[in-house]
Amino acid sequence: MIIIDGVTESGGKFRPSAWAEMLIEGVGLAHFGADHKIHYLPLIEPATINGNAAIIIDESLEEIRPEAFAEIMRFAAENRLQIRH
Repeated sequence: MIIIDGVTESGGKFRPSAWAEMLIEGVGLAHFGADHKIHYLPLIEPATINGNAAIIIDESLEEIRPEAFAEIMRFAAENRLQIRH
């Protein structure tokens, strides 16, 4: 399991607060269901950890959707977000 916290390496809160949902949707890992609600691929989900937005990723996502996984990890590294394995 990989957790990307919405906290920068220097301890600042990452903005905007909806970054996790927007990133997951932007890489094509979410869709609207017949119930008119957003559904995420079972291997990834947005979360709130200690009051901060976060993304929880099953490591098998790298094998199943390598491009999306790489883009999420690139985004996290580029924005210096805290990543825990």
